[in-house]
Amino acid sequence: MKETPKYVIVANRLRQQILEKEYQINEQLPQETSIAKSLNVSRITVRKALDILVNEGLIYRIQGSGTFVKDNQPGEGVQNKQSLEIFDFNKYSVKLINFGVSKPSPTVMDQMNINQFDLTYEIERLIMNGKTIVALQNIFMPVKIIQGMQMDSLMGSMYDFVEKELDLNIDSAIRTVSSEISNDDTSRLLDLTKPEPLLTVEQRSFLDNGQIFEYAYTYIRSSQFSLHESI
Repeated sequence: MKETPKYVIVANRLRQQILEKEYQINEQLPQETSIAKSLNVSRITVRKALDILVNEGLIYRIQGSGTFVKDNQPGEGVQNKQSLEIFDFNKYSVKLINFGVSKPSPTVMDQMNINQFDLTYEIERLIMNGKTIVALQNIFMPVKIIQGMQMDSLMGSMYDFVEKELDLNIDSAIRTVSSEISNDDTSRLLDLTKPEPLLTVEQRSFLDNGQIFEYAYTYIRSSQFSLHESI
C-alpha cells in the first residue's frame, strides 16, 4: 500500500482543526516554521499542505501578513461577477464624490485583515437612476492587490477593471444586509430633506486565491431600490 505523502497528512490535520473550530474565522494560522516544528516536518511540506487548503477555499494568504481562516464555505464560487453586484450598471450611473489613497481605519483593517502600513483606495460614490440618487457607496480596496486603479473604472462596475485589466479572478463574497435611519451625514450626501429609512449592505469580496480585495458599505434608499435575489 502506497504511503500517504506527508503534506497530505499535514493538510488533513489542519483541515480537521479548522472544521472543528480550533482556528476561528479570520484567525491567523501559526507561521509555517511553527507548524513545521510542531509536526516534525519540513517547511516545504507545510507550504504544500497550505496550498491544498487554499485551493479548497478554507484559508487565504495575505502577502507579508500570513495565512488566515476564510469565512465563506469552500466550493461556493460564483458563476460570474454580476451575482456579486448590487446594481446593474447598464441601468444605473455613478457620480463620484471622493477618490484617494489613504491609511486604513481600524474598522477597514479588521474587515480586510490588513495592517496600518497597507494603503487602501478609498472610494465614495453615489448610484444614480437618472437624476435620482439611489444609494451611497463607501468602497475600500488594498493598493497592494488592486494596483493602478483608474478613474474611469470607478464610473461603473469596478469588477471589470479587476478582471479584465488586472487579470484577477473574482470568486465570492460575504454580504450582510441590515437597515438604519439616515443620520446627518448620509442625509446630506443622499440629498434627503428629512431622515429616511435606508437599507445597508456590508460586503467583503474575495479573489479565487482567498484574498479579500474589497470592503464596501452601501446605503440604499429603500424608497428607490429593492434587492431581488434568486435562491
